[in-house]
Amino acid sequence: MPGEMTTAQQDPIYNPLAPETIANPYLFYRRLRDSQRVYWHEVLDSWVVTGHAECQQILSDTAAFGSDFRRVGEAVPDAHLSVQSLDPPEHGAIRHLLVSALHEQSPAAMKGRAAAIAADHVARLSRQGRPVDLVREFARPVALRTMCEFLGVENPDGPWFEDISNAIVRGMDAGLDPSRAEPGTTARRELSRLVGGWIGDAGEEGFIGAVRRASAQEPSVSPELLANSMRAVLHAGYESVSRLLGNALARLVADPDLLSAVSAPSGFDALVDELIRLDGPVQADARVCVTDSSLADKEIRRGDVVVLFLAAANRDPAVFPHPDDVDLTRRKGLHLAFGRGAHACLGAGMAMLQLRAVLTALAESGLGFALAESPEYESTATLRGLSSLIVSVQGSR
Repeated sequence: MPGEMTTAQQDPIYNPLAPETIANPYLFYRRLRDSQRVYWHEVLDSWVVTGHAECQQILSDTAAFGSDFRRVGEAVPDAHLSVQSLDPPEHGAIRHLLVSALHEQSPAAMKGRAAAIAADHVARLSRQGRPVDLVREFARPVALRTMCEFLGVENPDGPWFEDISNAIVRGMDAGLDPSRAEPGTTARRELSRLVGGWIGDAGEEGFIGAVRRASAQEPSVSPELLANSMRAVLHAGYESVSRLLGNALARLVADPDLLSAVSAPSGFDALVDELIRLDGPVQADARVCVTDSSLADKEIRRGDVVVLFLAAANRDPAVFPHPDDVDLTRRKGLHLAFGRGAHACLGAGMAMLQLRAVLTALAESGLGFALAESPEYESTATLRGLSSLIVSVQGSR
């Protein structure tokens, strides 16, 4: 494989599951990006990409860089085939189906639902006379309730769903810890069975009902692919929103003046964008080179794996001056937290809507938080999120 190992290639970020990396990966991302924006890493057996322009190029070019590793002859378990992993043209039918169903949903109703859920759970916080875990008692319940109300289904059993969801997230790091691969695949199959049942029993209401109607117009989409893709919608929506809320709340606990500094709706929008950019849930994504390509003067060969550190790209000073700071005057929408191109996140609008609703409800409540214990992060690298954020609630009744 190309190149000799550099200092950057030996950086401790490449023990991404090490406690110090889990606690704050951004110090390591900066070192990697400042050294080489694209380089071959022997231990990972892949190219590592940390620059914003380079990540955007890869995300936008599915002809050269694919999500579907079958295009270079690799075997992929059926449970992994979904709207997230297919490439055009096969990807087009299932994405069109889901987008059509999404367009049937009322933006006003979605906004109202997000506001009501946020207000309800913030009110519950205000009644607590004890320290609370903002992850387990706020972010996760808000995210699960939001997704299930959007889909039009009852919440699944909480502990069961948490176990399944955690296994899938841990399975995303199977390249770092192979023992996580099989449990992750098994969990995908189990969650797909649940979602497939929902689709079969769906009425006319909610996103699931709209998907069922739209599926009749897309005969090329198999029931298995539909169930897997709806599983991906449910899981990605839940994990993205819960981790985004948890990470954002941690920032607000550390810097309580952020909320009080926002006095206009446009300010809330800017704050939402910055919180997503600074500490979004998706840290990395992988592609496979489908045809020999050039990237930042490096020759990438067919079959090479390319790992995009989106969280590093979102702090690239070439695009974001003073990248570690919250700057409410930045141009919005430049970050790559929700991807780009064919695989841009379908639920990005919902995630932003829910975060904005939570910020609004917190600002209106007048509640404050003080850390009661040090925050703890999940031992996962592909997705970043807290396992606990225990605080005392100030101003509660």
